[in-house]
Amino acid sequence: MLDYAPIVLLTLAAVVAGWLLGRIQSRKVKSALPSLSRDYYDGLGSLLSNNADDAVESFIRALEINSDTIPAYLALADLFRRKGEYDRAIDMHQTLLARTDLLHEDFIRIQLSLAKDYQAVGLFDRAEGLLQSVISENPRDNQRHSARRQLAKLYERQQEWDLALKTALKLPDSKRADIAHEMAHYACELASLALETNDADVENWLKQALRLDPTCVRANLMWAKHRMQKHAWRGAIKHLKEVADQDAKRVPETLPLLSTCFVELGNMDAYTAYLDQCLTKNPSSSLWVERAKLIEKQSGAKEAEVFTIEALRKHPSLIGFDYLLSLKLQASEPEERERLLILQQLTGQLIQSKPKYQCQQCGYHSKQLHWQCPSCKTWDSTRLIQGLEGE
Repeated sequence: MLDYAPIVLLTLAAVVAGWLLGRIQSRKVKSALPSLSRDYYDGLGSLLSNNADDAVESFIRALEINSDTIPAYLALADLFRRKGEYDRAIDMHQTLLARTDLLHEDFIRIQLSLAKDYQAVGLFDRAEGLLQSVISENPRDNQRHSARRQLAKLYERQQEWDLALKTALKLPDSKRADIAHEMAHYACELASLALETNDADVENWLKQALRLDPTCVRANLMWAKHRMQKHAWRGAIKHLKEVADQDAKRVPETLPLLSTCFVELGNMDAYTAYLDQCLTKNPSSSLWVERAKLIEKQSGAKEAEVFTIEALRKHPSLIGFDYLLSLKLQASEPEERERLLILQQLTGQLIQSKPKYQCQQCGYHSKQLHWQCPSCKTWDSTRLIQGLEGE
């Protein structure tokens, strides 16, 4: 469970600082600084003694509701939401919205924050209605953009990919640039749905994904698989090779598909040349093991063993060592074979027990590729683990 005490203290410290600055600023129009309430001093004492909950309550009582304190109230409501106290966050927002003296800009800010509360508790219809209302009220550009961005994420959470993409596309180019990779994945999700229903729009969605984000590896992998289903091997190879230009560390994901395509074409020399090219630019364990397997087929286990030992010296890895054991087994004596089999069994179990992927955003580990991290929900953040236990 997360420890929210540091977050609480930091948030309250920010609230205190902002509130004090606001009071000090008021000296420009008032002759003397207004006396601070007892609730303020109680809150400060609680904050200094690390009693965060009491500090929150004291500061809420001390803060008057006006344009200067709205940011403080929104910060506190955000704190409640992050702590899972959704009812308190909603009550605070609704209390603020009930006031008739709010500036229009503050009214919009509170609505945007309340929509996050509704989304957090699964009241998606309320959140959607609130965000649509904000957009229709013609707020300032930055608030309208925030509402659309929030609405797109809401549709994403409900897997309404078409609505999510259409909403995001209404953002100006300058705002879309920051979420281009997310929009590309919305298009890939739509392509995936089209594949399930034999929809002819599969390639149109994949084209749109690559227009939105030319570095979208997922789109090229999906397109390659689509071409392979039609036995269009050369077209599939074209898309798989483009992955190397998009993200060289993703090349291992393409190897099983590439191998199938080149086998179907009967052109393993071209596959060998491609592997050598990739090994020169960005070597990985999967690449050189695949290359060693081709050597084994073409020249025998002894030549493959020589290549593998040299590769292991440069790039040690468990999967490489496991392949070396399989080569050793082929030429082993019965007594040695038994020991090698035990060692290979242990190595195989170790490989199977280790995660293969890791989210670069939150560190989540998994054995399969997730285009959206199951933990932090970040798109396209999962990568193959590097080093001895990975690539």
